[in-house]
Amino acid sequence: MIGIPGIKRRKQTTYRQAILWLAMTAVVLAGIAMLSTGETERLQPASIYVVDGDTIDVAGKRFRLVGFDTPETYEPQCDYELALGNAATKRLRDLIASGQPLDLVILPGLDDHDRYLARFYVGGKNLADILTAEGLARVYLGGRRQSWC
Repeated sequence: MIGIPGIKRRKQTTYRQAILWLAMTAVVLAGIAMLSTGETERLQPASIYVVDGDTIDVAGKRFRLVGFDTPETYEPQCDYELALGNAATKRLRDLIASGQPLDLVILPGLDDHDRYLARFYVGGKNLADILTAEGLARVYLGGRRQSWC
């Protein structure tokens, strides 16, 4: 490259700084991703108590399973909601008893009812996707929930 030697040197330094900045950014983003995915625990079926279609108890801790909402079985607004909520609860129990690997990914924080937050996987598939595809749940990412009635 023809030019003033100091300019060439600055371009190399700037290039090196950019590479260093990108590398540091990648490390920070990887750390954030690890925090958002949480800690994964492999569970045994006997260690899980199903409260309803989107809530379980494990080792004395109550978990709200995130990413979906199932109809209420406690204080439902109508008979349809109760029937569908019971079906979602039964389906979750059946999936737990299916013999497939069960993974609980614990997320940071608690919900408004002081339940831990987690994602639940059955055989590597997200429970939210399973129940939603079967019409037993709706996608839910927070905020006001829709009525089932």
